[in-house]
Formats: sequence, C-alpha cells, structure tokens
Amino acid sequence: MELLLAAALLAVCAVPIVEGTTYALDLAQEIKMRTRATLLAQQEMEAAMAIAAEDFDQTLSKDSEDLGDNFLVTISSVRTDLCNTFTVEVGRDTNRNSQLDTDEVLVAFMTRVADMTTY
Repeated sequence: MELLLAAALLAVCAVPIVEGTTYALDLAQEIKMRTRATLLAQQEMEAAMAIAAEDFDQTLSKDSEDLGDNFLVTISSVRTDLCNTFTVEVGRDTNRNSQLDTDEVLVAFMTRVADMTTY
C-alpha cells in the first residue's frame, strides 16, 4: 500500500516538472529562432547600407528571398529627397509557401541613409 501511495505521489509531482521542462525547451527554441532572425536581418541591413553608401540612387528590394533553414527576407527602400529609408524583415516560412507573410515576420529593422554627395 505504501509503495502504491509513493508511486502515485511521485506521478503527481512529476507532471508539473515535465510540463515546465517542455515549456522551457519550447521557449529556448523560440529564442534561438529570433536570435538567428535578428542576426540575418542585421547582415541584410548592413549590406543594404553599404550599397546605398556606394550608389545612393540604386534602389534595393528583395521579396521573400531565401536565406536558408526556411528563413526569408524582404527588403524595401523608399527614397524621399535626400534620404533612403530601408526596411528589412526576416522571418520563418512556417506555411512553406515561399512568401514571407506578415504573421511569419520575427524581426524588422528600419533605417535611413542620407545622400552625402549633395553636401
């Protein structure tokens, strides 16, 4: 009887521990994906800024370009007077349609680059 009671008590105590561990592993996976998306977005933003610094008049855009491991990038640029505004969005293609949908975006960066040749 005591052995049965101890086994039942152990089972009751083990359930929250297993649930907590599962939640922690899922959270760690989410953090890993967001960190990877942030690094990829930073790389793409730096490349876009380098292109703008070299040739300000060049328009830069990418539409759901594959970055590997189901990560996609979308880059858009808008030119106004003496500024180029770049927006970089990186996300994971969870529905596998080769398009970066708004609900799949994990990180988005925006910056402005000024045309320094006119000064």
